[in-house]
Amino acid sequence: MLGVFLIKKLMKLFNFFLGLGFLLVIIFTPAILKAQGNLISPTKINAINLIDLGNNVNHISLNKTTIIIFLSPECPLCKNYLPGLIKLQNSHKEINFYGVVPGKSYSLKEISKLKNEYKINFELLTDRDKRLSKYLNATTTPEVFLINKMGAITYQGQIDNWASALGQKRLVITEKYLEEAINDLLSGKLSFKKTIPVGCLINDI
Repeated sequence: MLGVFLIKKLMKLFNFFLGLGFLLVIIFTPAILKAQGNLISPTKINAINLIDLGNNVNHISLNKTTIIIFLSPECPLCKNYLPGLIKLQNSHKEINFYGVVPGKSYSLKEISKLKNEYKINFELLTDRDKRLSKYLNATTTPEVFLINKMGAITYQGQIDNWASALGQKRLVITEKYLEEAINDLLSGKLSFKKTIPVGCLINDI
């Protein structure tokens, strides 16, 4: 009788965990599928030749969580966001930050001037042939990409909702998209979000 009782108990536990596993699959499958839809290849990213401020070929490595920010030295919105990005980088040394200037419109001297003027503490690279911007489907400066070390883009778009449109800014920022996405990623939360960036279009030669 005791053996039968134990078998019944074990069967109940088995059914409970089976049901729990099924429930977890239902809950997390949409997020997992969405993440797979935003997967990029760390190998392909690393193979893209970028030029650093010393005029040397450099590459982006996704060996850990990485943020790529597309910037323009002439974009007022980019300049307005730089102090906040610098502060964010100082708060998250565990994350790689890269500023990328797409196209051939700006010289290394102009980009270096921007770096010195704003005391930018993360690496600035140029994407002269726009291979990186095309691969990530970047359209705007500023536009940010938060990528985990598995190659999943967990956030893409605006830094926050300060700029609602070109020339239109909120008095109070109510959504800190990038900061919230970083916190979600570091806490292990499955979060995959995209917003429409506001700024200067990437359209130079």
